[in-house]
Amino acid sequence: MEDRLEFEELYQAYNLCLKNKKKKRGTYKFTNEELCKNLIELIDKLNTHTYEPKPSNCYVITEPALREIYAAQFSDRIVQHFYMNEIEDILEEELIEGCCSCRKGKGTDYALKLLRNFITKTSNYGRKNCYYLKIDLSGYFMSIDRKQVSDKFRNLIVEKYKGKHKELLLYLTPVIFENNPALNCRYKCNEEIRKKVPKRRKMNPDSNYGMAIGNLTAQAASNLNLKEFDEYITKNLGLKQYVRYVDDIVIISDNKKKLIKELANIVEKLKETNQKINMKKTKIDTAYHGVQFLGKVSYPYGYQKPGKQLIIRVCQKGKNIKYDDKMELLSKTNSQIGTLKKYNARKLILQYKTILPQKAQNDLNFDENMCKFSIK
Repeated sequence: MEDRLEFEELYQAYNLCLKNKKKKRGTYKFTNEELCKNLIELIDKLNTHTYEPKPSNCYVITEPALREIYAAQFSDRIVQHFYMNEIEDILEEELIEGCCSCRKGKGTDYALKLLRNFITKTSNYGRKNCYYLKIDLSGYFMSIDRKQVSDKFRNLIVEKYKGKHKELLLYLTPVIFENNPALNCRYKCNEEIRKKVPKRRKMNPDSNYGMAIGNLTAQAASNLNLKEFDEYITKNLGLKQYVRYVDDIVIISDNKKKLIKELANIVEKLKETNQKINMKKTKIDTAYHGVQFLGKVSYPYGYQKPGKQLIIRVCQKGKNIKYDDKMELLSKTNSQIGTLKKYNARKLILQYKTILPQKAQNDLNFDENMCKFSIK
């Protein structure tokens, strides 16, 4: 084959996949039990187009909501990293600035900064009227049409990809995006808890809809799936002050009537991708009292503070923290402190250190001036 995959290329994807996963059982098994042999076997399957994803592990998480997540096996994650490395640049060109999730140079901090800039600019730091339309999509990942998304990636590769692995990528596209892990998975959760997961938050083995949360490629799919919708809002409707993070959407405007008028058009447009708005969480209001988005509240005068749900989540993580060694404990606690530091939440930081389990408090020192933990 002209686009034959070489060892060095997959080894690069392996190294990316290895980050923060060294202690995982699947990683250890793949890496320590004849790494070169495992990679060569995987390359052979890819080059001969005989690769198939292995059974995923299914877990249930309770925060921020009760839902299923799927963990692909290590070899499958390597393939996903290779795929995304190859198409990342052409995918970036397709997405608008306001689409912020899981992109280089973007993320939650970027989305919040963009939102703050939109609010302060429109309101002139609270001197003018400023309104927001907040949209919440109901069961977004489980409503994604896998075949439709697969076709979008296929068209993207056919039209824009200029690398040497076009044939391989076209083969992998349906294998990755049309795969339903619920058909062949290993449940790693309590059966009683799994039964409590709402249908809109778990995969249906008999459905062509649903994208497994937890896969690297699922994040890319969530971005490309609503590409036309993003462009419709910003170009067709002229609502350019638009921020989307996966299924959380905020639109800023100085014209409340326009937001009310266009909401009906937005609902209709979303039907093209099988999406429904959760009207209970969708609202149009003044930004004067703050706009809650991604766990933070943004105000017209440029100030942002942690939202109630974020505070509860940080406290719960501190109270229930688990760790194998002191270095892991240090990393987790300082990460949570870092989240609060962004919003100058000094009182919350001082409270956080007191809610840690006694054993964790005994293992750490806390510098109140630097607001940082260190190992005793």
